[in-house]
Amino acid sequence: MVSLVPAVAPATEFTAGVVMEKMKEQERYVFVAGIIEGLAMARYAKDQKQSQGMQCIYDWFYKSPDTLQTIYAGFQRYPSYPPGTVVHVLTKQKCGE
Repeated sequence: MVSLVPAVAPATEFTAGVVMEKMKEQERYVFVAGIIEGLAMARYAKDQKQSQGMQCIYDWFYKSPDTLQTIYAGFQRYPSYPPGTVVHVLTKQKCGE
C-alpha cells in the first residue's frame, strides 16, 4: 500500500527577492501577469464596475514596453516585500487609487 503523505515545503517567505532569484524569466512573467489581473479586477470592483481604472492597469502593463523592467527593478529594490505589494504601489503611482 502506498502512503499518501503530503510533502512538506521548506519554510521560505515568498518575497519579491525570491521571485527574482528563484523563478525563471517565463515563470516570473506569468506570475506578474497574475498579479496584474488580480489588481485590475480589484480596481474594477472598487470602482463599482467602472472600467477606466482597470483599463489603466491593463494598458500600463501590456502596452508599455518598459513596465516589466520597472516592476523587476521594484522587486530588486524591495526584495523583502511581498511581490503583490510592490506591484500594487507601482500601479497606484501610474493609475491612482
